[in-house]
Amino acid sequence: MNQKRVFNDIGIPKYRVIANYLTSKALKLHPDLFNHLKSIDPPRINNEDRETLMVYNKYIAKDLYDIDINFAEHAIIPTPIMRYNFLMHVIKPNSTIIEIGTGASAIIAMLAAKHFNARVYATEVDKEYINLAKQNINQNNLGSWITVIDSQGFLLKNVIPETLKVDYIISNPPYYDKILSPKVVWGGKKHELVSKGEMGESFILQIIKEGWEYLKTPGMIAFIIPKTRNDTLIAVEDYLDSFNFDYDIIGLLAGNRTRFIFRIFKRNLSDINKWSEMD
Repeated sequence: MNQKRVFNDIGIPKYRVIANYLTSKALKLHPDLFNHLKSIDPPRINNEDRETLMVYNKYIAKDLYDIDINFAEHAIIPTPIMRYNFLMHVIKPNSTIIEIGTGASAIIAMLAAKHFNARVYATEVDKEYINLAKQNINQNNLGSWITVIDSQGFLLKNVIPETLKVDYIISNPPYYDKILSPKVVWGGKKHELVSKGEMGESFILQIIKEGWEYLKTPGMIAFIIPKTRNDTLIAVEDYLDSFNFDYDIIGLLAGNRTRFIFRIFKRNLSDINKWSEMD
């Protein structure tokens, strides 16, 4: 019997997520959170309750990042701390960015605009999410920094003008090949969670393929995948190696969870056409 291959993270630098938001501090600021605890001593937030997660992450967004946010009923509840740490390890201030799949919250786009002075073009396919994203952006007075674009089922081509060149293309992409569990605490519609491909890698690979021509030189494509998606991590790494991409991987540690950021670099004008062997 062949032993299953495991994603090799030996040598990958890993960074502890910077949070600075103790539960005890949150309880002093927001006494209503006492109703959302699963234990009092020590105080622990009930992370198995969707309403609790919505309330708690709404407070985090406001207290740490001065962002007012409303979550959609069925959408993914994003963790602002993880999204901010992702941006810390990817973008530089005063950049131009395309974010693929901004979601109903538009939290990554808003964090990039507010804390990194980024000009963001944020795509989304879901009409309900587009409206909610615009509401979140406008109530934070970030409308002049962020443009929300209806992708109409496309990724970049037929969505973003080919004349637009940006410093970064980023995404928190769908990476499941199928939904195995009915658990919906964190939420998410199918398009937020499921990608084509045997390992759920198709969406990510398409970002790389279509995104290359939208990058300035130098530029970067970056996305994040959890350690639990072993086969997806392997499929993406093998793909990048097979086409000799210049990239690195770093890990973000939050509690007992690890997520890996892939950073793919477009270094200079002599970059060859990566797709010549494929097309």
